[in-house]
Amino acid sequence: MTRRTPAPLRLIERISTWFGYISAVLVLASMLIISYAAVLRYVVGASTIWQTELVTYLLMFAAFCGGAYGLMKGDHVNIDLVVTRLRPRTQRVVRLIAAILGCGFVAAMAVMAFDMWWETTTEGRMSSSAWGPPLTYPHLILPVGMTLLTLQYLVVIAAITQEIRHGDAETATPESDRRTEPEGIPT
Repeated sequence: MTRRTPAPLRLIERISTWFGYISAVLVLASMLIISYAAVLRYVVGASTIWQTELVTYLLMFAAFCGGAYGLMKGDHVNIDLVVTRLRPRTQRVVRLIAAILGCGFVAAMAVMAFDMWWETTTEGRMSSSAWGPPLTYPHLILPVGMTLLTLQYLVVIAAITQEIRHGDAETATPESDRRTEPEGIPT
């Protein structure tokens, strides 16, 4: 029997997917902007005042807002030397604990980042560079990214909880508790 993912969780995953795609486009745009600046400087002999700062903001967006897509796809760094040797149910419990801790951390970051953004916005701070854009926009990247990451962690927590509650029935035989080793790696 397959269980259907609730609509709010599907919506969060759709938003994470879109932010992942936007992040990929912004990485490409960053590359093009840097290439444009290099050609402008070395071929034409002119320079720009905006490209370095803009590329920094675009890559910030890609890193922070694209992180939820990475979490959704399981592309975050995992150190699982010990965890892979545990029984499947224990692995799920460890993954759940790690997801809860991660969610708490990024939720706290989201709150602190929102405070930073609000202060920047209400004080009307501007960048000190020659370009001088208002900092309210780049400072919004962190709270948006951390909020999206928090929401995606909630999706992960719900999925792991579902696995624990309704996961594959584990048999009690000792053979099922042994982890299958990849070929070529001695046990």
